[in-house]
Amino acid sequence: MSADNEIQEERNQGEHYENWKQNVPLMYEICISHQNSWPSLTVTWLNEIEIDQNNNEVHKLIVATQTDGQEQEFINVLMIQFPKETDEEFDASVLNNLWKTQAVGKITQEQQIPVQYDINKIRQKPGSKFILAAQTSVGEISIYDISRHQKVMALKGQEREGYGLCWNPKNQNQLLSASYDKKIYYWDVGTGQLIKSYSFHQKEVEDVCWHPQDPNLFISCSDDRTFAICDIRTQQGMKIKQEAHSQEVNCIQFNQLDPKYFATGSNDAEAKMFDITKPEKQIYSFSNHEDAIYTLQWSPHKKNLLATGSVDSKIILWDYLKAGKHYEGELDKEGTPEIVFYHEGHRSKINDLSWNVNHKNLIASVEADKNMLQIWKIQTQLWMDDDNDDLIQSLI
Repeated sequence: MSADNEIQEERNQGEHYENWKQNVPLMYEICISHQNSWPSLTVTWLNEIEIDQNNNEVHKLIVATQTDGQEQEFINVLMIQFPKETDEEFDASVLNNLWKTQAVGKITQEQQIPVQYDINKIRQKPGSKFILAAQTSVGEISIYDISRHQKVMALKGQEREGYGLCWNPKNQNQLLSASYDKKIYYWDVGTGQLIKSYSFHQKEVEDVCWHPQDPNLFISCSDDRTFAICDIRTQQGMKIKQEAHSQEVNCIQFNQLDPKYFATGSNDAEAKMFDITKPEKQIYSFSNHEDAIYTLQWSPHKKNLLATGSVDSKIILWDYLKAGKHYEGELDKEGTPEIVFYHEGHRSKINDLSWNVNHKNLIASVEADKNMLQIWKIQTQLWMDDDNDDLIQSLI
């Protein structure tokens, strides 16, 4: 791309962003932008929630710096307060008044834990308030105890860095990591030992995810364009390996509320949905992104909602129950009834996103270039069901 084209593209992007900011009050119940000192490759809400003396919810989330060795790296524990979760009929103007009179909606740094390496991904251990696992830029899997403000274990043996990281929700000391050395590593964090490594992918392994209910099953995806369904009770591990996309598969996740379904995201700009009992054929393909999809996550509150983040700087919320439905008039021309919402508050590649388990429909997201963390929740009417599709589409 020529320098003139780059300048014009940046100008267009800036104008688009300014237009988005003007429409924020119409689209969002909550929308907070927080400038980090450095970009973060990862974001995750912590499971805990507290209620303060003003009846506000107090939430915590994790980001990590990516300075590329220019400065000390940190894990940052951030704290934010919101008015207590309300019912679907809550008047957003009441929220606005609360924000004017109380110190809510402000992001403050609670902890800053120095780390040795860049961190690619952080995930909290199920059932624990304080234990985090981190994928590092050198391949070490680091375990941190934020109550002690330090690293408490280093899992060594992974030969290259990776991004995929997942705790077993049923056997809570078991951890999977995916590596660019083409392997998957299965760890026992209780003993600090590697249980087994798997090498059935032909290229870099991008992501892994344990089954939410069966502690023996997990799925993985790779730059070899496939996903695999795996069983730790078998010698090889892999049960099924299936080509899923025309390009590299970057992310994969089970639907936590309906675990027979899982979704994949790819460099081909498509997200696809599969049934683990019939994995040979996709159920749906979601294809409104303009560039590679690097992160996706199912809603922990509504089984039909999926969020995908892309290099095109957009996050799209999808409702698979609306996929393939036909509507009269203008909606039929659009042809995308499964799109609930475009979040267009970022201006560079979406690195990671996280749904908040304790506050319905609240999402945090981070981007690559602008050091921006955003916390957002769209207006209640945008989540309405089929009878209100006209309203939903008009506000997108």
